[in-house]
Amino acid sequence: MYTKRRYYTTAFFIFMLACFIPISIFAQQKSEIELVSTPGILIVEFHGIDEVDAQSAAMLVVEEFRKINIPMSDPIFKTPETGNVYRLSFRRLGEKIMVRLSRELSGTVEIEKQIWINSIEEMIKVAPRLVDAVVHNKPLSSTADIEKVTAHEATEYEKLAGESLWNVGIFSTFLPGTKVFAKPGWEFGWGYQTPRYAVGTEFRFSGGVSDDEDYMFAMWSIGGRYFFNKMNISPYIGGGFSILALSYYDYDYDYYDRYYGSNDDNGLGAYFVGGIEMLRLTKSRLKFEMRVDRPFFSLSSQDIMPITFGIFFSQHYLPGGGCSLF
Repeated sequence: MYTKRRYYTTAFFIFMLACFIPISIFAQQKSEIELVSTPGILIVEFHGIDEVDAQSAAMLVVEEFRKINIPMSDPIFKTPETGNVYRLSFRRLGEKIMVRLSRELSGTVEIEKQIWINSIEEMIKVAPRLVDAVVHNKPLSSTADIEKVTAHEATEYEKLAGESLWNVGIFSTFLPGTKVFAKPGWEFGWGYQTPRYAVGTEFRFSGGVSDDEDYMFAMWSIGGRYFFNKMNISPYIGGGFSILALSYYDYDYDYYDRYYGSNDDNGLGAYFVGGIEMLRLTKSRLKFEMRVDRPFFSLSSQDIMPITFGIFFSQHYLPGGGCSLF
């Protein structure tokens, strides 16, 4: 009787083992399949960052994925070679940290985004932006808002070297199609100049009266110039827009206009300049320039387009310090 009972007990255990082992193997395989198919955050490097901080930052990223209903396992340091994997890395450069998040499929990088932060605590506002940029494959700059701008992005950037200059000059005026030839004029202006570019504004005037004609033009213009090199002497070209007033009377033909003033007008115009500037390595500058002004209107008797040739002196200007001659 005892032997028979022992036999049934042994048979029962053998039967249970025969059923349990395949089920265990299937469950393990299913778990491995789910591990491979479920995306995870792999922390690949965190140089200069505490491990706990790296894990906490990675968990913030995981939570952002979950908020938009993307299944995500907890951060890990090892992962299967295949499957959908998100890699997160931290690299320190001095006091700043570069954070990089990439999506990989079977070892191939599909999308990668990175951003600089000033401290690991900034991951609280950076994590949503990284996830948004990777999931929707868009620039990180487009994910910023008032509450998510990093200290690095808000830093006041250094500007290119430049200087303020005031300038005065004299020029000769020519009005093609008229008798005005080499008539004097003057200019006063201010500008800001870098090694390659300059912007500025000028007031210009020229006018004269003779026995057979008189003319006048006055204008205020704003524009820029481009220098072809950074040497002490450089040619340049430029242009801009102006507001100008013109008048011209030829007494041989415009007797009526002379007394009733119908041959003058004002309006907008554009201009083109070309010249050469010298002494660029000093605080004072000297330039020779040709300028063509093209009004967007015409006088009643004819079209007037002033052309001037001039010489101009510029001097370095410091706000609050006046003009320095040396």
